Parts: sequence; structure tokens; C-alpha cells
Amino acid sequence: MKQLLFAIHLVVLLVLCPINTWGDNKELSQEQLALRNDITEFLREEGFMPEIDPDGNIRFKSEGYTCIVSVSSVDENPMYISLYIPFKYPDGYSEDDVALATKALNKYKGVKVVCFDGSFRISGELYLRDADLFKESFYKLMSQINNVRKAFMDEIKKTSGSSSSISEIPFLVTKVEVANVENDGTVIQDYGSTISYSKSKYLQPRITIKPFKTGTYTLYIRLYKDNILQRSTSSSPENYTFSDSVTISSISSQEKTLTGWGSKTSGTWSRGTYRYEVWINDYCIGSKTFMVI
Repeated sequence: MKQLLFAIHLVVLLVLCPINTWGDNKELSQEQLALRNDITEFLREEGFMPEIDPDGNIRFKSEGYTCIVSVSSVDENPMYISLYIPFKYPDGYSEDDVALATKALNKYKGVKVVCFDGSFRISGELYLRDADLFKESFYKLMSQINNVRKAFMDEIKKTSGSSSSISEIPFLVTKVEVANVENDGTVIQDYGSTISYSKSKYLQPRITIKPFKTGTYTLYIRLYKDNILQRSTSSSPENYTFSDSVTISSISSQEKTLTGWGSKTSGTWSRGTYRYEVWINDYCIGSKTFMVI
């Protein structure tokens, strides 16, 4: 993973949740603080007006959009930053339109597509040892983010009202909750509660489903800790943490509890920012970011 120096992701999550930052709410090291300060000074010299927000991220405006630079406290040599911009998609477009645009864009952009309610986020990511690479890449990153935004908007307009089918998506996930549980499913800290690292064992997601059809389906789950995919080389599907199956009916919304991931040992999960993603047929149909403190 640390060989990757540059990446662009289109992030569009089909879930009802507010846009939040990628900051990990930990104190930065002296080297990471120096990197953040150098980036802030560079942006100021370029005519922007950067500020440090309550999450410790750099925020500035460009062409009317709020841009965010997040320095991770996890990676140190090299360090890791993300530059991203949240956008709204036009009024009058349904979840179906977004899903179709996501699928079409994936075919030729090779981007990672995941979704927020009424909005999407595009990010450029860098591994670097000082601010020089950021300075060299900044305007290229901004240009590519804007190009991906335009491509996504074009795909929404093309797929809206078309005869295309989203038969690959049998349901959408409208809510993801996470509990800390024992290996037998006994709840230690309930869904939506604060998860304490000292008590953490299995992180168990529960999803609320908006069904389109009846059937039994295989879901592929990704669990990230501080943007690093958690998986077992012996049991995890390639590029995923685990898989699970659900049986749903098309009658009404319903809740499904998925497999927990962790161990029987208290303190399995350290403090940090975590994210569950739920995937089916190359679509990310739900996501949840949460903290272990």
C-alpha cells in the first residue's frame, strides 16, 4: 500500500449520512504538524485563505467550493494526506440515477465509487515525506478532481430517465449501525453507542435495507481502520474483509445483522477512525464511519 504515491477516487455513498472529514481525531506528530504547516503556508502563498478547522484539517475555498486537506496521524514514513472536495449533485435525481451513473463511470474511469445523501466527494491522495510533492501535484490534483466531477454529472444526466436497468442492485442500504459484541453476538456496547477500545471485541454492523426485490444475496464487506483495509489472508475474500449473505423480501424496509469482525480478546481494536462499507455486484450500497475511543 505504501508504494502508492498518487490516487484519485470518486466517492459517492448510497447512504443517508452527512459529509464528514477524513481526519482521525488523533494528535499529529511533530513531523506531521510540520507537513500541515508547510502545506498551509503554500496555500496562503498561492492566494488561498487556508484555516485549520476543529478536526485539525486544512480548509480553503476554490472557485466557490470548500476544499479540505487532511493529514493522517497514522502513517509517518512516508506520511499520508488526502485533498478532497464535497459536491452536491443536481436536484431532481433519484438514487437509481446515482447508482446507474456510478456503474457507468466505474467502467472507464476505474475509480472507487461510494455515496452520501444528495452529495458526493472526490479526493486525491498522496504518500509523501515533505510538502514538496504536494506543491508539485496540487494543481494537477485540483484539475483531476474537477474533471471527475464533470464526468460524474454527465453520467447522471445520461442515465436519468434512460431505459437502463439497475437489476444488479436488489436493494439499497439506508442506514448502517455498529455495535461491539461478544463472539456469540451478546451486545457489549449497543448500536450507535460509543465503542471503547479497552472493551472492544467484535465490531458488528447492522443494516437497514430498502428492498427492490425478494431473494438471497451475497454481500461483500470492507472494514477500514484509519483508511487501511482490515482483512485476513487466510479467510478474507480478495479486496474485502469478509462476505455475508442476507435473505430479504420486497415488501418493506427491514433490518439485517451481519457478521461481527474481531476477536474474543478485550481491546482488540485500538483507538481510531473506522469505516464499514457494504458492497454488492460492484456497487457500494452503504457505508458507516465511526470511532473507537
